[in-house]
Amino acid sequence: MTIEDNSPQLDRVKERYLEIAIPVASFGATLIGILLWRMGFEINFQFFAAGCLIGSCLLAYLAWIRPKKDIVALSTPIYAIIFFVVPTEYTVGITLQVLYAVSLTLLLIRLKYRFGMPGDAAAMGKQLANPIKIYIDQTRGSFTGVRPDTAHDAAVVFVQFAHGEYKEAARRAVAAAIGQMEEVGQEATIMRAFNIVKEHALLIDMSLPRPVSYEVFRPEESALLAKPPLPSHDEDHEFFIALDNALLLLFSVAWTNSEADRPHLMSCHTFVLKLFNA
Repeated sequence: MTIEDNSPQLDRVKERYLEIAIPVASFGATLIGILLWRMGFEINFQFFAAGCLIGSCLLAYLAWIRPKKDIVALSTPIYAIIFFVVPTEYTVGITLQVLYAVSLTLLLIRLKYRFGMPGDAAAMGKQLANPIKIYIDQTRGSFTGVRPDTAHDAAVVFVQFAHGEYKEAARRAVAAAIGQMEEVGQEATIMRAFNIVKEHALLIDMSLPRPVSYEVFRPEESALLAKPPLPSHDEDHEFFIALDNALLLLFSVAWTNSEADRPHLMSCHTFVLKLFNA
């Protein structure tokens, strides 16, 4: 298991410690203030509100790292400053800080169960999700060294198809496939992927049904496919899974060989996951 594989687990542990730190800081500072007062140290009780401010900042951070933002939790540091900036008497200070600490704890519970888990790199659109990453790693050796113009064409065709620009995707796929006509080996597989996407894009654009004959990948190319077809698949399934495989293959080619296009490919991350789960 690599460090990268362990990172989500480490993030969960970090999050758990931060969750515990919120009530510990907010209640703990107030409790320390009470003990010091009872020991005869008449310190301005306003200083012990620092625990509530720290708890508020931790809560705001936990709200920030979630894909779905909680505005109330994000704004708690502002409320902490407003509530505790003015010096208060001992009794009033205790009451206000305890109530605020209780409120932070309730907001933490609300954040955890209503706004979901913190977003990992994939959910935040910064890193590929596991199924995509695994497929790219599996095919990287086969697709490394593909011509830069071919990889860029693969990225453009994929992004256009993902955005519903079927006619443009078909046109670009035709041009890209022509450039691959004399190729053999993996390049021929890439050409086939362009042709499959072109065929499906035109059918979708013109709202036409599945044709009697259509292009699919060859059996010897199954090792390069994310979803190898099974003998039990009927023709409809074979037809549509060919499109999924063609799109995912072009995504892998583009990701491996055209780093400049990765931000555009990452913008289609949700679409890629749907292809895997279809």
